[in-house]
Amino acid sequence: MKKLIAVLVTVMMAFSCVSALAEGSALLDTSMIPSITVDSNIQVNEDAVVSLLAAQGMDEDSMSMVKMLLPLFNGLGEHAVFADNGLQYDLTLNGKDILSFVAEMKDSGIALATDLLPSYVLTLQYETVAKLMEQYFAQAEEAAKALDMEALMKAAENIANYAAELIPVYQAAITFGEPVKGEYADLIEGVVFNTEMPLSVDVNAIIAAAKSFTEKVIADESVKAALKSIESMIPGGNLNLSDLAMEDVPEEDIPEVSGLVYTITDDEGNQIAENTYVVVNAVGKKDNSGNCNTYVYVTANSADVLVEVPAQEVSIECYVETLEEGYTMNYAITAPGVDIELASAVTMNDAGIGMAAELYVNDIEQPLVTATMDVIMDGERTKTTADGAKAELALDGLTDEEKSAEVLGAVIMDMMNGMGTVIENIKAVEPEAGAVLEMLVTQVMTMFMGGAEAVPAA
Repeated sequence: MKKLIAVLVTVMMAFSCVSALAEGSALLDTSMIPSITVDSNIQVNEDAVVSLLAAQGMDEDSMSMVKMLLPLFNGLGEHAVFADNGLQYDLTLNGKDILSFVAEMKDSGIALATDLLPSYVLTLQYETVAKLMEQYFAQAEEAAKALDMEALMKAAENIANYAAELIPVYQAAITFGEPVKGEYADLIEGVVFNTEMPLSVDVNAIIAAAKSFTEKVIADESVKAALKSIESMIPGGNLNLSDLAMEDVPEEDIPEVSGLVYTITDDEGNQIAENTYVVVNAVGKKDNSGNCNTYVYVTANSADVLVEVPAQEVSIECYVETLEEGYTMNYAITAPGVDIELASAVTMNDAGIGMAAELYVNDIEQPLVTATMDVIMDGERTKTTADGAKAELALDGLTDEEKSAEVLGAVIMDMMNGMGTVIENIKAVEPEAGAVLEMLVTQVMTMFMGGAEAVPAA
């Protein structure tokens, strides 16, 4: 029942003002809230998926099932509109609706309708929600009493102080040598740097500072008290500060870290261009397993970071560039047998936000998955909870111990029947894939119901 109350309260809080409801007063004025439309779409390269799974050794039976179900993911989209005191959500396949959900604020409460419930429109009175909220916040207040707020505040303050002590240590651990003038034209194509400056990192000092930080946190009495009060709110919780303890790192496992910084400066040594190129090399003392090379190139509107681990033949790269109306981000991971790249872009203007991403796996010519999302500050709902001839079912009965089983049973039974509606919608778009999905759903429902068949809701 507690979980149910939390779910109902969450739904209600999405539509109205908590304090107003708790006091039984008027609804929040939503006339000033802008309409919002969100559209997203995903495209899957079926041939690329099959090729990738085949390379991973998937057996023929599983592969056959994947091939039949892939059309259900290719062309999957979402359309959501918040407007006119309501929310409309449509799940689409190749542009056709396969599942819809509508929630509306009405005079006396909230109404909910969906294809998953072919017989009912669910209703929930504001008066009931106000009572549920009172219970919810009363439970939250009671649970909060177990917290030692004084210890929590003191622990947060002490941890912040311990962390502040790390800053000067880390700053001192990175030292720079004297700059060397020259012409460095073979680092970045089209860019000539004229200053090279060596840097070194005292890894021992950094490790020692981190170890000291954890030791102080573990020994702090306020942290212990705060953790104990938090632990009391977690069923079966067993939080152990000693888990934070750092073991000593053998000297032979501590790498030597050094690097070079390249800039463009004037005769007085002042940097006159934002172009900066940094090379940092970590060399393991024991063997080359600790070797790591990092390359960072920064310009006025972009940053490119490349990390290489030679022993594992692994490289990770991240590139970010700001544009006039947004930015692009590219991530790439290369390892033995794996080549992954994610290319994404975000555009922003007065109309809204647009996002697009492409995922490449072991094939840089064609994306495995392409996804887009557009958020538009405008929109109009095309569906209401009054669409279709459905009876009202009051969720208020869930708060009554005598009625809750009847109401919940009606919802579950109708939802099982509603699965048939959704599957028929899918079959209308993708007949073969829909038929396979229908078979799988039937098997699951048969297992769930112990062999019984779903019957229409009264």
